[in-house]
Amino acid sequence: MSLSLSSFRQWVLGANWSRRAEHLAALDIEKRLRTDSTGRLIISTLIAALACSVAPVWLALGWGILIVLDEGLERTWPYRTPEEGGFRRGELTALLVHRVVGASLWAAMGLLWMLEEPAYQFLGLAILIGTLVHVSQLYNESRLQSLATALPAIFAFGTVVILVCMDPGRPVFDKFLITFAILALLTYLITSTVHNLQIRAQLGDLVLESARLAAEDALTGLSNRRRFEEIVQEYSAGERQVTVAFMDLDRFKPLNDEYGHSVGDEVLREIGTRLRSQPDMLAAARIGGDEFAVLLGSSGSDQETARKIEALHQQLTALIPTGAGNVSVGASIGWARTSGPGASVSEVLHAADVAMRRAKFERLNFVQYDPVVDSAAMASTALELAFRHALKAGRIRAALQPIVSVRDGSVVSLELLSRWPESGFARDPGPQDFIPIAERLGLLNELLWCTLEQALPKVSGTGQLLAINVSPSQLTATNFLFNLTVLITKHGVPPSRIELEVTEQVAFRNVAENCAVLDRARAVGYRVVLDDFGTGYSSLAMLGQLPLDKIKLDRAFVGELKDHAASKKILKATVSLAQELGICCSVEGIENAETAAMVASFGCDQMQGYWIGMPELVEPQPVLMDLAS
Repeated sequence: MSLSLSSFRQWVLGANWSRRAEHLAALDIEKRLRTDSTGRLIISTLIAALACSVAPVWLALGWGILIVLDEGLERTWPYRTPEEGGFRRGELTALLVHRVVGASLWAAMGLLWMLEEPAYQFLGLAILIGTLVHVSQLYNESRLQSLATALPAIFAFGTVVILVCMDPGRPVFDKFLITFAILALLTYLITSTVHNLQIRAQLGDLVLESARLAAEDALTGLSNRRRFEEIVQEYSAGERQVTVAFMDLDRFKPLNDEYGHSVGDEVLREIGTRLRSQPDMLAAARIGGDEFAVLLGSSGSDQETARKIEALHQQLTALIPTGAGNVSVGASIGWARTSGPGASVSEVLHAADVAMRRAKFERLNFVQYDPVVDSAAMASTALELAFRHALKAGRIRAALQPIVSVRDGSVVSLELLSRWPESGFARDPGPQDFIPIAERLGLLNELLWCTLEQALPKVSGTGQLLAINVSPSQLTATNFLFNLTVLITKHGVPPSRIELEVTEQVAFRNVAENCAVLDRARAVGYRVVLDDFGTGYSSLAMLGQLPLDKIKLDRAFVGELKDHAASKKILKATVSLAQELGICCSVEGIENAETAAMVASFGCDQMQGYWIGMPELVEPQPVLMDLAS
């Protein structure tokens, strides 16, 4: 019996019915009824006036007064949003009674006209049909309210059919015809209303499903980052203090590589299940990849919270059964507590993330955010945010440093460098500060395009070369050379005047693959330069295998020339081998005339350093405006 009642309730209300959904539907219906209120009052006044011709005046007047009272009740009904508390006890039942009473008044008037002469019956039929059409148009957000509003009209039609069939003076064929017409019309209206409700329900389900997918991680079923931040914001706005913990799985990538992504997915799903089962858990989310976050209620001291985090760590690192057998992963957890009501959500999330990265770097299982210990990491993040904004705003400037010919001292090339003047920090960050940030954020290309746009107009009208530094990720990127060629061509600079400087670490790693990339660059016309030669994997024998146009000897050689005879011999040998291979040889770090003379005596082709010339910022191009004459 309970099963049948449950099925009936689901059939009537819908599978996803809830008091909140019904309340939202009531709010939407109320807005529709307000826009239709004046029209209903005008029609009801006309019908009440016409009713005086077939019914006592007191009956017609009473009906009109009841309609006005019903409309007035609709206007003053205490609708509240779900955030304001929604339906209070008994209010939903009272609303349904209100709907039934209003519909019954119209059904009664329609039935009154249907019992009169045939000329009047058309008006009664119009009233009953209009009631059902009104239901299908205005109440289609709620099955429950549609049913409550349509039932009186349906009963009125049923009463008419019964009275027609019981009329002894009416021919059988007329009874059949009238009954068939009413039932056919009723069936059509009810079917269309039900179909409309089903479509609205399907649309509602799609909206709910879209909202769920937008807030949920598809693999684990946990919240995604955006939804997690919203939940933390909601809890932080209240009086309750909460704890946010970020966690990164250790050894997950090797596990994924060894057993495959299917096993990796099993592990992530199991981690999600374990996070959901934690006591005092307010929310859990998969931030991305193998990173997760949880929101815990902070009802105790830091020591008590630390015990909860320790228990969480033990559960996450326990053996995980998979299709490939039992596996395990480690976890680095960082956690932070909100400072109180209205605490900055971004700050507490970032604090937990910084603590987690410290736990991972120092190989700790879990740590609490420490303002003293973690302040440097917080400052690094501030630098990241400022750099991203400065790059977007065009405040990263290009600087050019000359490279001269040893033979005649003429400038043969300019090296493109990046500077960040007027940064707003106590000390303007140098390239050693923001270049790693650009690489970590995946902004190296944007940085290069920004500075090239400033530098190319400076060299386009000269015969000088422009040297640019290329990272490993740029070198192997599919579209890098194409995009670079498009940019320099726009400024009228051919590839033959561009030097691509790659470091030893780039050139001597994956030699075959990188040689193929460098060969393609040279085929287009670019010149390839091996930068910082002598700092890492240097091998004179390798120079013959690499497609090079020039090598730049690192300043470390220059610093040791005066005091180390071995450095002089290595430099001479390198210069001699480069010349035999037809490779230009340049030396960096020339700080004085003595060093310049020594390098020149070894037969080097080019020199670069602060004594030769300091890097100079490229002045912004003036914006020319056409003035009306």
